[in-house]
Amino acid sequence: MRRALGFSSIALIALAVPATSFASHLPEKKLSLAYPAYDLSDLYVFDGEPGKTVFILNTNPTTKNDGKAAFGDNGLYNIHIATDRAMSGGMTLTFRYSNDSMFVGRIDQPNAALGAEGSQMGIAQIAKETRFANGIRMWVGGTKDLFVGNAVGIQKFRTALREGRYDEHAYDNAEDFFGKLNSSTIVVEMPNAMLPKTIHVFATSAMVLNGRWIQVNRLAHPLLTHLFMLGDEPLIIGHDQHRPDSDEQRRLWVGSTVTRAVALNKSQPDPVAYGVRIADRLLPELMPYEVGTKARYGVDAFNGRRTNDDAMDVAMSIFAGKSVTDGANTFDHHPQQFPYVVRNEPAATK
Repeated sequence: MRRALGFSSIALIALAVPATSFASHLPEKKLSLAYPAYDLSDLYVFDGEPGKTVFILNTNPTTKNDGKAAFGDNGLYNIHIATDRAMSGGMTLTFRYSNDSMFVGRIDQPNAALGAEGSQMGIAQIAKETRFANGIRMWVGGTKDLFVGNAVGIQKFRTALREGRYDEHAYDNAEDFFGKLNSSTIVVEMPNAMLPKTIHVFATSAMVLNGRWIQVNRLAHPLLTHLFMLGDEPLIIGHDQHRPDSDEQRRLWVGSTVTRAVALNKSQPDPVAYGVRIADRLLPELMPYEVGTKARYGVDAFNGRRTNDDAMDVAMSIFAGKSVTDGANTFDHHPQQFPYVVRNEPAATK
């Protein structure tokens, strides 16, 4: 959620809230704050050119608008692609940044061990289209943040919910915050022939700290930790430093938080049953997608996620048990051709 939640200070916005509090998954976690290069902000999975599936991983919301990427050079970024929710088969794509290029590896296991790089598929150059012999096409570099959302509004909403209120007017400012931000982005376009018919995807980041590998972040669904876990730091740390096979530990909290919201706004006849149903839908945290179909991240169903899906409205509506909009709808920087991102540009010099 955008969860999209831990960044170094970029700016102050309304309510004097630092920008480090926001991102599509909005990490408030200490590791993400200390090492923003490994702070994952969004994961997208969708149909690209005919016969291709696209994976986009955004990281580091402190990336500058200087035409450069800001990946960490002491760790790994992973896209995990499982055949089912039990992660019984699949693969992990691994990415290691060094000397203005990105090592790309593959492990034939969807829940690959921490720090494992796998066999090399190729090297992607920063800010250049790269094609591999197996049909994979990549682009890696600094981009304009793809997420669109009302960061001030969600902070107001969370504060009210903690106080036992459902704030119908939290999003009245109707402002998109993320258009000001940049990301360091990995774009992978993969032939469908390399994928099973149904995939379940999540992403992780890890780095070497004090001589050992540690997982910094994990994500699939936007706003999961920031909204559905209400920013509870111990719970989020448990989430971010573990894998989906441990998510049973967090189902009760997620279900209870949703129950609280729908009970306060009286949107569902049975708030407890609704909370349980949503927790079952979101956990284990994996992004499902039927390969070769039109992707859509919706209130009624998840089937991948396109860059211009209004994921914050979807998350808020699922959470509230009724249709909700944050009023932020500036989907004007989401190209529909490879590499599906807007490259950041050097700031003008005076």
